[in-house]
Amino acid sequence: MEQVTLYDMINNPFNFVSFRLIFIYTLLLGLSVSLVLMFLYFTTARDIELEADQKIIKKVEDLNNIYLRFREQGLFNYIRRETSRATLDIYRLYDTDNNYLAGNILTELEDIKNNDDGWLEFSYKVTENGKDRIFYGRGRELITPRQNFRLIVGRVVNDEKVLKERFFYSSLWSILLIFFLGVFGGYFLSRNFLKRISDINRTSKKIMDGNLKERLPISRGKDELNELSSNLNDMLDRLDSLMSNMKEVTDNVAHDLRTPLNRIRTNLEITLMSNPNVEEYKKSFEEAINETDNLIKTFNSILSISKVDSGASDLDKSELNLKELIINMHDLYEPITEGSGIKLNYEATENIVFKGNYNLLSQSLANLIENAVNYGSTNLDPTINVGAKQTDDKISLWVSDNGVGINDQDKEKVVERFVRLDTSRSLKGSGLGLNLVKSAVRFHQGKFQLIDAKPTGLIVLIELPNYS
Repeated sequence: MEQVTLYDMINNPFNFVSFRLIFIYTLLLGLSVSLVLMFLYFTTARDIELEADQKIIKKVEDLNNIYLRFREQGLFNYIRRETSRATLDIYRLYDTDNNYLAGNILTELEDIKNNDDGWLEFSYKVTENGKDRIFYGRGRELITPRQNFRLIVGRVVNDEKVLKERFFYSSLWSILLIFFLGVFGGYFLSRNFLKRISDINRTSKKIMDGNLKERLPISRGKDELNELSSNLNDMLDRLDSLMSNMKEVTDNVAHDLRTPLNRIRTNLEITLMSNPNVEEYKKSFEEAINETDNLIKTFNSILSISKVDSGASDLDKSELNLKELIINMHDLYEPITEGSGIKLNYEATENIVFKGNYNLLSQSLANLIENAVNYGSTNLDPTINVGAKQTDDKISLWVSDNGVGINDQDKEKVVERFVRLDTSRSLKGSGLGLNLVKSAVRFHQGKFQLIDAKPTGLIVLIELPNYS
């Protein structure tokens, strides 16, 4: 996506979400302002109009009383007195033939409109300095009981009409100004936002083309767009790491499985080419079965790690007793360790109830015990300890040995997949044991560490959250 320009905004404005949002916002703002102005105007104008109408109604009542008391002469005298001074009040007394008798309106009324509520709306001309001026009026009509005189009492409403016209045009220009400022001001204010969107789209296209090393740009500040970019970058880092791990795992699987498969094939081929007896056949088959078991074990480890890393739904958690788990692992491996001259102890004196996945935890402990057997039996009096302990905030599991241990510089590397240290390459193993432990601990939201034992050996400590 190319950088958005003003030309693009003008020619294809509704193609942009930002413009649509700005347009809707300014439209709503303009309507809101107009409604507020209209409300204020009509409320104020109505109050003024009601006050003026009440005065006219009062004057009509007074004039009616004057007529009843003093007849036509009283009306003449009152009108002359009121019209002798400048006023916006309107008085026009005329007979049934529409002949002017008294008042401050000498010309005939035009455009007379009789409203249903009894009010009259009209206009009249006044010539001043050779120019005609039109005045607009509003009033009521008083008809004498004998119907020989008619009187219109009202007021000039030119100012109100001017006010209404000014309000109309002011509202119109206000809406146009708001719209202009909203659209163009919004564009200039959102240019940086649009540019960032363009940069993100451009970078995303590069990523879609296969360049997984590209990362979305992050500007200064902590707005939602930066947060989104940061989260997507973290996701890309995770994806890149997974892709790298996948390639590494694939290469390592191909390398580590080729050797035992070739060995199985070679042994079987040699057996067939020779003239073996039953015992040699049996020995060859046993070796093939052992190699196959190791392959199956490797595949099971890979499968377990993949399930944990992918968040597989079949990895359920249930309540289990860690003391019983420790005892079961001790009983399972004690015959093996005794045959290797290794003493296996367990340290679990209390029942510890924990909600977790039994298979992952038992497989993790099994891997740790097997590692201790393979790499911790160099001592003259080799010993392996398996234990569990509970505190207020955590549950600890551990497997320790008194072997050669692991150098500090190798402790971080040894937990990665298919990693076997130089000192142990001659020993059996796939290099997946500690990586499985790492994945299992992460699944249970815990942590584990490799600690030097005193005076020699290694302690693998697993710490799990205590929810009890």
